Amino acid sequence: MKRPFIVPLIAVIAATPTFVAPGTRVAGWAYTLAFTLFVVLSWLGAHRRTGRARLAHGLVASSLTMWLFGDLLYTFLIWRYQDSGEVSAADFLWIAGYPLLAAGLIQMVRLRAPGRLREAALDGLAMVIVVATLFWTFMMRPLFTEAGMSPADVLAVAYPFGDVLLFAAGALLVLSPGGRRGAVRYLTVALTITFVADVSMSLAPIWFPDFDFERLDGVLLLANSLFAAALWHPDAGQLTDPRNGEKSRLHPARVVFLAISLVALPALADLRISDVVLGRGSIMIAMALLTAIVLTRFMLVVRAQEKIREVLAHRATHDTLTGLVNRQELHARLTTALASWADDDGDGPVVHFLDLNGFKPINDRYGHAAGDYVLQEVARRLRGTVRHAETVARLGGDEFVVVTASTGDAGAMTERLRRAVTAPILHEGHQLTVDVSIGVATPAGLSRPTSDALLAAADAGMYREKSAGRAAMPDAPPLVNNVIAG
Repeated sequence: MKRPFIVPLIAVIAATPTFVAPGTRVAGWAYTLAFTLFVVLSWLGAHRRTGRARLAHGLVASSLTMWLFGDLLYTFLIWRYQDSGEVSAADFLWIAGYPLLAAGLIQMVRLRAPGRLREAALDGLAMVIVVATLFWTFMMRPLFTEAGMSPADVLAVAYPFGDVLLFAAGALLVLSPGGRRGAVRYLTVALTITFVADVSMSLAPIWFPDFDFERLDGVLLLANSLFAAALWHPDAGQLTDPRNGEKSRLHPARVVFLAISLVALPALADLRISDVVLGRGSIMIAMALLTAIVLTRFMLVVRAQEKIREVLAHRATHDTLTGLVNRQELHARLTTALASWADDDGDGPVVHFLDLNGFKPINDRYGHAAGDYVLQEVARRLRGTVRHAETVARLGGDEFVVVTASTGDAGAMTERLRRAVTAPILHEGHQLTVDVSIGVATPAGLSRPTSDALLAAADAGMYREKSAGRAAMPDAPPLVNNVIAG
């Protein structure tokens, strides 16, 4: 259906007789036929999904089915017995729809934002604790008496509990990463209408005892149509698509809801509640849980900020492609090493300037992906050749610098570096080989040793080696062995 708004439009038309003339045959048939259509649409929408996405959509469709069967059974009981009683099988069908809907929505969110629900779950849990405490205080706790609870009282507790489940699933949906358009918007509006209508139908009789609340069935029909429209929406796949969960930002409403959560419980604790055990005790437990959640959330935010700072600091001092030290950090380390060498009698840091030979033909023949792989593999081998405390840097392009401590035998280190670089590199069934020109410099041979002077001296030595024809492949294509059979 290219125009999913037609579904709630049908609901508005079908709900009109229910609001104008509740209890009439026309109202009953219009309501039942429209609701049946919505259930069929929801199942057809779920059938278009595959794998775990189909399960998630199917759970939502199952909840609508339960509510429809509950309505049909209630209508039958009224027709057959003129009274459904305080407790009927229809109540159990209606109540069963709540956990099914909540399970479906939670499964959707898990598929939509896998591994990225921790913050949303904590924020949602904070709001759920407040809502659950309010429901407990004003709707559930008064039903607990010394004489016990009747079956009707148990049902009266079950319905608010179902609304808390819906609120929890809705909060997770709204707060989780991802877009808010299309099918997600339909689901959000449907949950909001369902929650508000349920609460109104539970509390309003106390304030408006003469109002015929059967008229509000049309509001629930509209909510059910929105659930069906979400499942039948042409973009319903975004409800479970991980690619739709990449966006994540702090919406202002999220801050408002959290602020309300922090204020609501202390305000509720100041009210005069007669039952200390079930009243104030439950509020104190809720406040303790809310405090723990807020502290956990604060700790996660602090850790996330620390991690971001570490990542930014690493990016400022390291090459993005290879992870090696970059030019700026190399100069800083050389300056520190030279300052320490001024107080010693050794030769100071040994700088090896490496330039790959035959690297450009690899890029030209196999593409930049192969060239990047060669650079990464060379970087890995250089790191494995030197000690952990010694520095390996990439200056840019195919130029590398290795700074080692003075051991009196720089030539041996130079040959180890050469063997590490020139060993064949396996990439996508090919063995690629590059050669390397290496220049070596130490501060002992410089009149005014600085980091720039050291690098310039090593660079000059590298070019002398390249000019003397020491490199095995100065300008020739790299050695490429035959394709290795898989």
